[in-house]
Amino acid sequence: MVAMGKDQDRGPRDRDTLSEATPLLRKEPSNCDSAPKYGYSVVRRVLLTSFLMALSFAVTQVPLIYVFGLMTCEEYYKSHLDPGTPDRCKISSIEASTAKSVALLGAGTTIFGVINLFWTGWCIKRFGIKFALLTSCLWPAVRLAIQNIGVSTGAGVGIIIVQCSQIITVIGGPAGYMLALNSYATEIIPPVERTATLGRLTGAAFFGTSIGYLAGGLLSDGIGIIAPFRVTLVLFCISTIYVFLFLPTLPHNLTPAQLKKTASISAFFEPIRMFIPRKWVLSNGRVQKEYGIMFLGLGAFFAVLSTGYIPVLLQMFATDVLDFGATENGYLISLNSLVRGIFLTFGFPPSIHYGRKWLSGRQRKARENQSPKLSEEPDIPTNPETFAPGSTEAETAQEPTEPTKLNPTDEESLQFDLIYTRWSILIDAMLTSLASFVRQDWQLYIVAIILPFASGTGSAAKGTILQMCSPDQRADALSAIGLVEMAARLATTGLFGYIFAVFATIGQPNLTFLANGGVALLSFAVLLLSRFPPPGARKMDTEEEGEEV
Repeated sequence: MVAMGKDQDRGPRDRDTLSEATPLLRKEPSNCDSAPKYGYSVVRRVLLTSFLMALSFAVTQVPLIYVFGLMTCEEYYKSHLDPGTPDRCKISSIEASTAKSVALLGAGTTIFGVINLFWTGWCIKRFGIKFALLTSCLWPAVRLAIQNIGVSTGAGVGIIIVQCSQIITVIGGPAGYMLALNSYATEIIPPVERTATLGRLTGAAFFGTSIGYLAGGLLSDGIGIIAPFRVTLVLFCISTIYVFLFLPTLPHNLTPAQLKKTASISAFFEPIRMFIPRKWVLSNGRVQKEYGIMFLGLGAFFAVLSTGYIPVLLQMFATDVLDFGATENGYLISLNSLVRGIFLTFGFPPSIHYGRKWLSGRQRKARENQSPKLSEEPDIPTNPETFAPGSTEAETAQEPTEPTKLNPTDEESLQFDLIYTRWSILIDAMLTSLASFVRQDWQLYIVAIILPFASGTGSAAKGTILQMCSPDQRADALSAIGLVEMAARLATTGLFGYIFAVFATIGQPNLTFLANGGVALLSFAVLLLSRFPPPGARKMDTEEEGEEV
């Protein structure tokens, strides 16, 4: 009677599909990997946040160097006789002092930016992603308020105020906001769409940067040197309010043990440990170390080392060889950033989608050729005698589970992200090397347009490392790639600046493009060593590693 009552509660469609093989407890399909948790409108809001923040950081980049020159000039003539001529600030001592002040500002920004990356990653784990994102929006506004005071004060005191304001970058800076945005995006979208969305985030940031560079110059020339700093302060305040009001708060899913772990000092440096090779247990029980993340990080380092200097290299080559002025250089770099943003926003996601679809098709054919029975459903006993009382099979039988069906969103097809990472940097190596043959200005503009079509290496690397780690390590994984990129950007300026100087002295500055392409080729070779753990393998936890030792 109980069974009949339950059957009566079912709809007619359910009764028609019942059989002896129907599981008593149905496995509801999980939609966490098939549909976004918060809707695509939230994704669009995150993209807009990326644009606003990049725009805010970029508006003052060009005027900041110019205002340092003015304040240095003002300080110089406090102790020297002012000739009152238009070129009064164009003397070697003032230019040298300006260069030192700007270099000190840049060094402080880099050092504090690295700390900011650790800080933001820790805040994400301790307080949640939205808190970390709000921190990355609010404190730059405070920094800009202080810089406004410094610019208004002027002279040597103003320079010191602006330089000291960079300390605030520790708790709110460009590295931290991108980490927080990337982490936010990975939580609100299905795993299959993470890599494409990370590319769109970077593309939106390039759009903001491109417009910000132009806006900063126009505001300085049209209104005054203080205008970009005031506009930027307003932009940061708008970004903070926008994030607070329009981005939903994500659940902070941490167990008490995990939350306690974040309070330790070691949790602050967890991103560095991501690159340490870990032991994995293979499906046959054998234990081996996997170096995939380590080689991925090393390859990403060389990739940024080669591509990070391109904007500066284009400007220096254009100035020294083609006699470009500030206006022409501005158009050149703005065009390069604009095309890069367009490709990452509209070209990179389809490349990842169709690439995975192609790889999934190849894997499906390989399985069918190797073992046609892999996709068949398991045999389910339907004979009533099989389930007779006392039957051994009845005692050990388990409810059947839904067999895995291969489709373009299979986990293995996501390995295309690593393939894209490798081949995009190889294409970049070839395109950059071809730039060494540039002899006319229109050819350099073509180079600035075609180079962005090899973009996406960094976004694909982020998507790859997210697949190589566990869900609770996502923030650390993104922080790890961010640290690698920052270290490479710091190294590329000194390395290729020296290489350019050496080639320029022999009258062949164009050879710098070949050297750049050579480093990109080295990145490709290193990325060939990176791989995913074998199918069926699992990572050994710390206790298991201790027992093995």
